[in-house]
Amino acid sequence: MIHWRQYAFKFMSEYTIYTLDTEVSSYFVNKQTGEVIAYDPEISSEDYNDNYYPGAVVYIWMIGINDTVLYGRELDELPEALELLRSHATGKPTVYIHNASYDFQFLRNVLHITDVFARTVRKPMKFEANDIEFRCSYMLTRLSLDSWAKSHKLKFKKQKGLLDYDVLRSPLTPLTDDQLKYCEFDILVMYEGLKKYLSKYEEVEKIPLTQTGEVRKVVRELFKGNNGYLFKITGLQPKTANEYKRLKAVFAGGETHGNRFNVGKIHEKCGSFDKTSDYPYQMLAEKYPMSKFTATTKDLRFMQPDKFAYMIELTYHNIKVKTPSTYISKSHCICVRNGKFDNGRIVSADMIAICITEQDYQTISEMYDYDPVDYERDVIAVFRSRKQYLPKQLILYILQLYRNKTMLKGIDEKYDLYCKSKEYINAMFGMCCTDICLPDVFYHDNTWNPEDYVMEMHKAEDGHIKSREELLQETLDELQEKFYKNFLAYQWGVWITAYARRELMRAINHCGMDEIYHDTDSVKCINYEKYLEYFSKEDEIMDEKLKKMCGFYDIDFELTRPKRDNGEGERAPLGHWEWEGIYDRFVTLGAKKYAYENLREPDGSVKEKNRGIHVTVSGVPKEQGSKLLKKLEDFKKGFVFDRESCGRKLLTYLDGCNPLVTLPDGYKVKHKYAINMRNNSYTLGLSSDLEIMIKELNEQKGFL
Repeated sequence: MIHWRQYAFKFMSEYTIYTLDTEVSSYFVNKQTGEVIAYDPEISSEDYNDNYYPGAVVYIWMIGINDTVLYGRELDELPEALELLRSHATGKPTVYIHNASYDFQFLRNVLHITDVFARTVRKPMKFEANDIEFRCSYMLTRLSLDSWAKSHKLKFKKQKGLLDYDVLRSPLTPLTDDQLKYCEFDILVMYEGLKKYLSKYEEVEKIPLTQTGEVRKVVRELFKGNNGYLFKITGLQPKTANEYKRLKAVFAGGETHGNRFNVGKIHEKCGSFDKTSDYPYQMLAEKYPMSKFTATTKDLRFMQPDKFAYMIELTYHNIKVKTPSTYISKSHCICVRNGKFDNGRIVSADMIAICITEQDYQTISEMYDYDPVDYERDVIAVFRSRKQYLPKQLILYILQLYRNKTMLKGIDEKYDLYCKSKEYINAMFGMCCTDICLPDVFYHDNTWNPEDYVMEMHKAEDGHIKSREELLQETLDELQEKFYKNFLAYQWGVWITAYARRELMRAINHCGMDEIYHDTDSVKCINYEKYLEYFSKEDEIMDEKLKKMCGFYDIDFELTRPKRDNGEGERAPLGHWEWEGIYDRFVTLGAKKYAYENLREPDGSVKEKNRGIHVTVSGVPKEQGSKLLKKLEDFKKGFVFDRESCGRKLLTYLDGCNPLVTLPDGYKVKHKYAINMRNNSYTLGLSSDLEIMIKELNEQKGFL
């Protein structure tokens, strides 16, 4: 690395890749004595919260100009270095920051930031400062630097373990060669990764902001110039705020839950079934809303779910689950009266009001008892749209991605194409269900969403402050005017998840009390031998659906089942329930909380990576969590993944650090915007409603 004052800045072309990174040290100020200390594991979390002010300081920053890495120690010097960079660049330079939402908080201290583009507060995707555009490379890759380097086989790797983040450093702290190497390689990983994007898009400005944006760019090209198609898709877009709100109301995501009868119990020989590329399969095999939604009869007996997609607003009275698993989410309901819940799912209620698709209606009819629906009293409204397969061009592109993902794995010279195909096919669903009317997020004068500024931005020419409803309508009107931007319909994303939930819940209900846990496209159950035939027959049904689609579009069915890369000619059929294997022992405490011991292959063998205890808990790194759990019996309410070992971090955003703080080495902190970071523990628990439910089940020995 070169100190920025020792570097002779020279002409840089439009193909130069610029990157930026910071390294930060957290400190804590004793409220009583004013003593400043580094993170101390002997101090309890409660003590930190009650008796210390948090703070943080940038002690080194790095700028990458291609593979040349410059550094400076004082954050106040960064604007001067950036100005030199800007003055030697061709045009306005674009500088990439990995996880810009973190560095942004510190850059606020020294840069005049404008034109921030963000979808949520404190999460900028791009912004401008000092006549430079800054972009977030994490939003582009959705990978950590370590994963980016490994998964894309980059020349440089993140230098893990060379920098202890618990040590208090300042710009005055001498850094070793290894520590400087750690800083340098973070920049070099970004450079190597971005080189591939520049090679593909030729100009930095043409690189999309996000991973989903990459896919959108490709798919948009599929329909470029096809005005007939673009006009048709424009006709599918909601034209009024009410139409848009109805679509939003019926949307629900993936289904993840633990069977309340089996939560907290260790089960032996638990089988695992996973659906192959579930969402891409749904996009190919099922039909989607292809006409404007119009009001239709409220008598649900006349529904034709094979021909039409339905949005249904209705009320259920005296509803009660009749299966071991529950389905209706409390958060998805408009109203719930006197309900009992299973980790947020409805077990029973005097009344619920809900907006659902025809797929949800069928599932609820199978899983719940309720008073007969009075179609005049209980059904508020029903809207329908004629169904048809997704466009042929889109289907062929998905098949191409699936083939690349399946056949190119392990082939070095095709590795980049394999990685990109895997990323793209995973992003296809996200592209379809991207909200077409995201709320405004504003940053002005160092403040997120300042009320006066928001009102000013929403002021009409006559001085009238526009309501959210008016702003929404303006967005919808723009969609109608700019027809060339409409190549996908939001409702397709709504029905992708609806179809996936329908198939998943059928499998879960077939397993009944033997089902232990499910997550979007997987089912884990005991007595798995009884269900092998069921899943095999389901695979035949999946194939038949794909054959119908292929017949409709005159597509070779074999494209839906490319050969795997194992050299044995084995095929990987899209949408099949893949028999993952058998857990020797398995336990769950609910959604995204489970642990197992030894995952055996179907032939009974255990790969080294699947040997021993493995833990999946949202927010706890898998590797550290698995090391901390010594035996499966410990995976229960109250178990603590201790903060010094589990790898979780508590981030505290600070918009008012005391600038008068002097660190132990004499360095005076000058800036007020920072993020303090310290180790954080995680305690296993059950949701309060699930805990009550389990207690009642133990007392009553049966369904509620």
